[in-house]
Amino acid sequence: MFCPFSKKSETDKILVKNLIAVLGFKPKNLFYYKQALRHASAICITNNRQSSNERLEFVGDAIISAIVSDILFNYFPKADEGRLSILRATIVNRKTLNQLAKELKIPELMIFKSSSANKMKNMGGNSFEAIVGAIYYDRGYAYCIKFMHKIINQYFDLNTLIKQNTDYKSRLLQYVQKHKLELLIDTCENVERNEKNQHFVSEICIDNKYIAAGKAWSKKEAEQIAAKNTLSKINLDNKEKYKI
Repeated sequence: MFCPFSKKSETDKILVKNLIAVLGFKPKNLFYYKQALRHASAICITNNRQSSNERLEFVGDAIISAIVSDILFNYFPKADEGRLSILRATIVNRKTLNQLAKELKIPELMIFKSSSANKMKNMGGNSFEAIVGAIYYDRGYAYCIKFMHKIINQYFDLNTLIKQNTDYKSRLLQYVQKHKLELLIDTCENVERNEKNQHFVSEICIDNKYIAAGKAWSKKEAEQIAAKNTLSKINLDNKEKYKI
């Protein structure tokens, strides 16, 4: 394991400088961050154990969800569970985390080997989660909170966010009632081989025709995402914006 008192190489010094720009503070134990920046495509063997950022990603994912939940809970005291779930899903979804990683230039610091497009498309977002996991083991939960508050303040306008997001499931119900359509929302628990935890998948059919799906770590979030995707698909297919 990396010793914080050992003499750093020039490469390590450059990495520390880049990490300070990302984190807003100086890392103590560089080992965790090196691991967080190692993609599964470039696994190395240390003490007969495979080393990549996947384990730290697992921890960081849970920490991010908890901290974002706390931020939203305190910032929006009148918002109900459904609204808070939608807001959290907007912030922690894979597309958003990939974009955050890009803004922070995290992919430029990563060690990886070329692989299939499917395996590489979420590389940045996964590493962002792993970095939060690294912060937790290096500095503790308080520093994770400090980092996530910095990210939220810098990259998100929460007041605008809540105006843009609403109860998509209710809007969809209003739409199908207005147009006298048959709606089926099928939500179930699901485990995929590349997932670390059980999640929910919600699929929506209108008049026996599959329209869209959504996936999240809770049933409510999955249904809201599926409803949002369905509304977007309906508007696109009909080439006009219905007032739903």
